[in-house]
Amino acid sequence: MEYYDGQVLKNSQEHKDFANWTNSHGNKFGDTANGDGTYTVYAIPPTPAPTKDDIKQMRIEYRHSHIDDQTLERNRKMANGTWTEEDETAYLALDAEVTAYIEENLPYPTDPIYEEEVA
Repeated sequence: MEYYDGQVLKNSQEHKDFANWTNSHGNKFGDTANGDGTYTVYAIPPTPAPTKDDIKQMRIEYRHSHIDDQTLERNRKMANGTWTEEDETAYLALDAEVTAYIEENLPYPTDPIYEEEVA
């Protein structure tokens, strides 16, 4: 049996069958108990792909949590003359690691539909 948005399931066996069907077909459906022993099935819309602005914000947050503190320390120590070559080598390695992660895991969308937020 196929299920559709708004369908009412009449008993617990139909509810179990619905759960098994949903799990086996990878569909996004949920259900709500109606209080009278029946359940109403509802479709769960797919999560929209992140927009370019969403990805930009995720990249900012990743950099903030993984390198920004070290960048501030670098600036402070360079200003007071205590930043060493070893510090610079370690910092550049960290920056390369963070950049590689971002490029691999947080790429900008290539679909023009998601380039900008919809008004």
